Amino acid sequence: KREKIKSPAQEKIKKMSFRSNIGTTRTTRRYYRRNRCIAFSSSCIPFVLCFLMIFWMKNTPQTSVTSMGVVALGHIGVNGEIDIGDEAGADTTTLSTLESTVGSRRIPPTPPPDTSSSINNGEDEVASCDCRWGGGEEDAEGVSNSEGARLAYLITVHNKQSIDNAAYLFQSIRHPSTIILLHIDTKVSKDTYLSSALRDEVERCSCGASVHVDSVHNCQWGRWSMNGPTHWAMDVLTSDHRFRGKWDVFINLSGDTMPVYQPSVMSELFHPSTGPLRNTNFVTSSSCETGLLPTNVHIFPHWWHKWEHYNKNPDGDPVISYIDGNDGDAKEITMVTHFGSQWMALLPDFVEYVAKSLKNPNSLASRYRDFLINARKLMTDETFIPTLLVHAYPYNETLPVLKEDGSLDAMPSMKAIRYERMDEHVPSAFGYFNNQQRYEVPKSSEADEPKVWGPYFLGIYDLGDIVDSGALFIRKVSVNVDPNIVYMFPVSRESDIPYIRWPNELQISEKPNWERIKQEMMKKAKEEEEKKVKEKQ
Repeated sequence: KREKIKSPAQEKIKKMSFRSNIGTTRTTRRYYRRNRCIAFSSSCIPFVLCFLMIFWMKNTPQTSVTSMGVVALGHIGVNGEIDIGDEAGADTTTLSTLESTVGSRRIPPTPPPDTSSSINNGEDEVASCDCRWGGGEEDAEGVSNSEGARLAYLITVHNKQSIDNAAYLFQSIRHPSTIILLHIDTKVSKDTYLSSALRDEVERCSCGASVHVDSVHNCQWGRWSMNGPTHWAMDVLTSDHRFRGKWDVFINLSGDTMPVYQPSVMSELFHPSTGPLRNTNFVTSSSCETGLLPTNVHIFPHWWHKWEHYNKNPDGDPVISYIDGNDGDAKEITMVTHFGSQWMALLPDFVEYVAKSLKNPNSLASRYRDFLINARKLMTDETFIPTLLVHAYPYNETLPVLKEDGSLDAMPSMKAIRYERMDEHVPSAFGYFNNQQRYEVPKSSEADEPKVWGPYFLGIYDLGDIVDSGALFIRKVSVNVDPNIVYMFPVSRESDIPYIRWPNELQISEKPNWERIKQEMMKKAKEEEEKKVKEKQ
């Protein structure tokens, strides 16, 4: 048996014992036993590693989600269970059977060295969630000790790029007291969501937030369908027993949005009793001509496209006949179109009014909706709810109260709830010319090129205007355009935002392409060599 041992150490011991004629003395046997253990351990290492590899593979998320098939959507509550919706055609299952295809990630406190990499890079995995705003295992029941408004968010995404951006947004608003509804446009393939970092964050790192995911509407630009996700969220929040009565403010956001302030600051601002933004419905953004108040269509010049589109009726503004839901009386009202924004912050009573009214075919909301659809009106996501809010009593008394300079009376630093840049391709309706540069999408970027009228991407040079607006949310941002602005937010106070503005004119160098430079240098050297050869001839 000893002759079969191939360990070099044992062969050395064996030769030493023969040379010294000691034979199998106690010393030799002791060395032999020790080195036999070493030999046995060395020979077992490959088998141990193989066993560990098999065990790791069986207990590690794989790149395909066979347990789900094609089902990707449902909701995840604070108890960590996934409930696949009926529309998806699946039974209830648990998070353990819905292994994600990518690992958990955290918002980097500073931009990484290679800013071209996105959050959706499967190689950039971390082992734990970054529940910096609260939550985690100690908050598994979703109980929050913080005081303030309970915020209910809707995040809408419509393609891969908005899904990738929404992962950063989700990380910035998740909190034990927060409800987050995620609507994925039906145009998006389920595989796109399944393989996204957003899905990973939702399932693994809700940080105590109550999250509901679904795919219901196919939104077509300019059509009434653009209202679908918002109205769906209103219905869920007011009729689903998991959410009804458990929130104080409804805020809808696009996936390419970032909050300016941390969740605790937002909750304090909207506090139902003491917050400066309490008891107020906000339905505009910084691009609205009348600031925090919806814009009456009749203040636009007659040549402006918004006035022309909504004033084609020779009889003037539409007169809507409806049945009052309070007293059951038949009534009429002239609905003067008001432009606002499709992104809003609304109170529960108004949200419930809209959700219930849209289920009643004779209500003011339903009759006005029918008029907009039959008249083939565009931009209804910017006019339906703002116009309804302006005309429906008593909700029209919850519009923002402004100072003479257009700032919010209760919070003078705020001139817009959302900051965005739009319609800068032409002078405004009132002759304002924007003379600032703006960010363009690099050719190598994965970001989608914005429409000619916007919204345009924001970056670090827009910080000064963001501060001046006092906005709570900014749009449009992407790590594939300027990751610095994404990594900067949210902050805890306004003074944390550096006041950086666009220079008078900015021109930057082209990104070096060393491979191209190398080829050009080699080509030039070759031409010079050929020239020398010809001269010698």
